[in-house]
Amino acid sequence: MHPTVAPTDVPAFHAADLRTGDVLLMMGEGPLSELIAWASDGAYSHAAIVADAGDLIEATTGGVVRTPLRARLADRDHYRFIDAVRMDGGHGPGLEPADAAAVLARAASLLGMPYPVDELALFGVIMAVRGKWPRHALGRLLVRVALDHALPDDTGRVVCSEVVYRAYAECTAEPAGRLAPVIVVGERGTAPFPDIDWKRLLEQLWPLLGPRDRQALEPARTALLAGTEDGAGLPGLPVVGDDELEAARRAALGRAGLLAGEGGRPARLDDPGTVVPDPNPRLVSPQDLAASPSFVPLGRVMQRDASHA
Repeated sequence: MHPTVAPTDVPAFHAADLRTGDVLLMMGEGPLSELIAWASDGAYSHAAIVADAGDLIEATTGGVVRTPLRARLADRDHYRFIDAVRMDGGHGPGLEPADAAAVLARAASLLGMPYPVDELALFGVIMAVRGKWPRHALGRLLVRVALDHALPDDTGRVVCSEVVYRAYAECTAEPAGRLAPVIVVGERGTAPFPDIDWKRLLEQLWPLLGPRDRQALEPARTALLAGTEDGAGLPGLPVVGDDELEAARRAALGRAGLLAGEGGRPARLDDPGTVVPDPNPRLVSPQDLAASPSFVPLGRVMQRDASHA
């Protein structure tokens, strides 16, 4: 199962057969989810890890929480489809009981921590890694804003896939790091920029923005609220050039010590197929988990029908 295949090409998988440690990869509803999937050249905008007692553990706007699996599978208003992958335990798909317990314990240790997930930060993280700039004027401005959100600050934000990666990479399995998912640089996709509902996107983003970002986007928001639907021709938008975006990208990576020679960690490489050494968990996206050779695809556990489109 390649992550970019059409939804109908993925075989069904029964949720009752999920095991502790399985990873759920989801495509959410809304323009920000569409941007996340486009930017990462994948099909997913959110990730969670299967826990015990029929729950998931995931980062949400309220922090790292347990969510009933049954409720998520029924939430066809906010999720288009959900796919499952399973760690390759070396002797076939699946974790040994002791490893599954260790992964669950590390995921559970993150519960209740003040880690509100920020989808704008996830978009910025992906853009910092991929450096894939849209041509659309408002899209470029949003990328510029997202890059400022991308990496560590004093809010404690994390991205959803970071929680999943850390549950595996930081668990007590011996030797240390044995279960860390292998992260590989993916191919650059050719999907066109999505047909974004800009008004809806700005409504979704507004609560995530600080005063400076709101000031930058206020002309676009005012025009959209006045009835202008084409974000490309909005008045008052600053011109964001490639050089400015690249500088913001490098600044975001630099804050995480990910530029060559800084912070002891090598930068993400751009050559497809390259294994990323010692990846920063902050920079792991849902698409990275989908493409990781450490996981075996299981299939689709939820697909909403046309009545919810």
